[in-house]
Amino acid sequence: MSDSELHAEPIVVASYAERGEAEVTKAHLVDNGVHAEIVDEVEGGTVPVTGEMRVRVMVPAADAELARQVLDS
Repeated sequence: MSDSELHAEPIVVASYAERGEAEVTKAHLVDNGVHAEIVDEVEGGTVPVTGEMRVRVMVPAADAELARQVLDS
C-alpha cells in the first residue's frame, strides 16, 4: 500500500436517510474485517428532510473496493 493510499480521504460507500440502516451496514463491514465509520449530518441540530440521504458510512480509501464487494454480496 502506498503512502498516498494510507493518507487518502475516507470514501463514502453507503448513504441512508436514517442512522439505524447505517449502523447495520457498519456492523456488516466490521464483521468482514473492514474498518467503517458513520458520519451523521442529522445529529447536532440539523432538521432532516424526508428522503434525504444524510447518514453516510465511510471507510478508508484503501478499503473502499473490499467494502463495496462486501456490500454487494
